[in-house]
Amino acid sequence: MLLDVSRALRAPGEHFPFTHYERIAPQDISGEEVTFDEPVVLEGRFSMSGDELTLEGELTATAHSRCCNCLGPAEVALKVPFHEVFTKVDYPVDDAEDDPDRLVFTGHKVELGHLALTLAVLELPIRILCKPDCEGYKALAPSYAAAERPNPFSVLQNLITNDQNDQEV
Repeated sequence: MLLDVSRALRAPGEHFPFTHYERIAPQDISGEEVTFDEPVVLEGRFSMSGDELTLEGELTATAHSRCCNCLGPAEVALKVPFHEVFTKVDYPVDDAEDDPDRLVFTGHKVELGHLALTLAVLELPIRILCKPDCEGYKALAPSYAAAERPNPFSVLQNLITNDQNDQEV
């Protein structure tokens, strides 16, 4: 979706509040699918100064995935403050020639989909847990965790006799 910033273009230096709703498609992150509740909300204010549009505010979203420990469902509430500057250009810029970190827009509307995705994904924890003290599969199956397994090399002990231990090779 696009954010209309025509008010800021007509009144440079003045701040305007905004609430913008965005959809983030499911993402594959380190082999796990992460989904986001719809809509992801960007809320804050914007202003124009020269050719620079400043957006500041907070992204609010909820991400869903599997718990890294027990593989059960897990969710993460995200609240991400942001302060971004977009540069107004007269014509669309080719991505190959442009700096990938530079945010640009043309006309009077700004695309915020990529910004929302970047903010949300970078805020995700490395390990998503269903609860902070999740003990993982051991808590779900204590009989498996507590069972003692025999040493697989104990069978080899029976092959060696005392006479073989005393001989030199």
